[in-house]
Amino acid sequence: MTGRPGTRGALIAIVLAAALLRVVFSGWVVGFHAAPIGDETDYHAIASHLLAGDGFCEAGGAPTARRPPAYPVLLAGLYALTGPSPAAGRVVQVILGVLVVLLTAAVARRIFDTRVALAAAALAACNPFLAFISGYLLTENLYMVLVLAALWVAPSPRRYGTGPVAAAAASAALFALAVLARPTGLPLFEWTAAAVLVLAVVPLRARAVRLAAMVAVFIVLVLPWYARNARVVGGWVLTTHGGITFYQGNNPRIADVPQWRGGVAPLDALPRYDELAVMPEVERDRLAWQLGREFVTQHPSAMPRLVMWKLARFWRLKSDMGLSGIRSGWWWNKNSALGRLAANVDAGFVYAAAVMPLFVAGVWLTRRRWQDLMLLYGVVVVHTAVAAAFFGSLRGRIPIEPVICIFAGVTVAGLASALSRRRGASRVPADSGPAPPGT
Repeated sequence: MTGRPGTRGALIAIVLAAALLRVVFSGWVVGFHAAPIGDETDYHAIASHLLAGDGFCEAGGAPTARRPPAYPVLLAGLYALTGPSPAAGRVVQVILGVLVVLLTAAVARRIFDTRVALAAAALAACNPFLAFISGYLLTENLYMVLVLAALWVAPSPRRYGTGPVAAAAASAALFALAVLARPTGLPLFEWTAAAVLVLAVVPLRARAVRLAAMVAVFIVLVLPWYARNARVVGGWVLTTHGGITFYQGNNPRIADVPQWRGGVAPLDALPRYDELAVMPEVERDRLAWQLGREFVTQHPSAMPRLVMWKLARFWRLKSDMGLSGIRSGWWWNKNSALGRLAANVDAGFVYAAAVMPLFVAGVWLTRRRWQDLMLLYGVVVVHTAVAAAFFGSLRGRIPIEPVICIFAGVTVAGLASALSRRRGASRVPADSGPAPPGT
């Protein structure tokens, strides 16, 4: 983002603050050398097998399609330089986290102006949820970088038919890479394609040609992964993890056990999980999808309440979940004073309570520009819809946070401008106007 020296200096200061916060969180709250936990173990294991030349394999050495390839491939490339080091992976996560802040500013600058860009970047820099995800070997940072880059290069939906073909192709390529990082990129690309088809201010035939080019670029990039999975694990699938995730959020135990409502039931609590656990990946995925869909179709009266629970978890302000009894950050480094402090202070709640009203106000203030903002809306709508279908979690909301910062930045910039005008008006002397007649 270019601009006056003061603007560049402000952006540099924001980026340095973002980097410092993420280094401190990753290094002293989580710990650079902390052993991978949860989903981290999958990505680390796959990357280590790729480095060893074993192919895309899970920890046990069997070929897998549980995880999309982009992030493990990135880690494997890093491990080729450093060895299989989680610490090196966390450093790259910090770098990706800083890129998220820069791209948030770039998107805001492209759609709005420099003032909004600086406000959005400052909010993203101090966003606890974005700092949190920069401390773990997880896909969200890479996914956000790719999605924000796609939004940055993409023409406005109305101008897709008149803007450079290269920009539309580049955005499609970035969306394809985002899909290969997280499957939620697929419905986001579909939203973008639909927005182009409906809103582009060119004849329908021209829209269809441009859309066909986007889809062709997209398919060329994602098809090899689908073909690999058909050949290696026996199914034309993006991932074999979606079914079990869907089933974890849509099953009888979710409704029966209060602390799981809106979230996921543990695997061993799922009906028929003993059968699922011993099945090959693709068959397990298909059966899990079937069981989840059966629960949804057989309990239509329970669905509104279940969706409400999911959305309440997804859009909540507090990091802790009162029903679950689990405190945020229970796994953080308690040998570090910062780790102990972070585990006992809900910084996410303080931030969200302040920024969410600014986000809502920004959406309202820009409502007349809804056609130009349709791609930003898509990030919010698509990830919220995914939460309503699968389960609600703050981690699932993290890809929305840059867009929240952009709309909140609109409000902050507007308030700052209004305050500046008011101060300027107050400095005008009372007798500085034209003299009254006859004096």
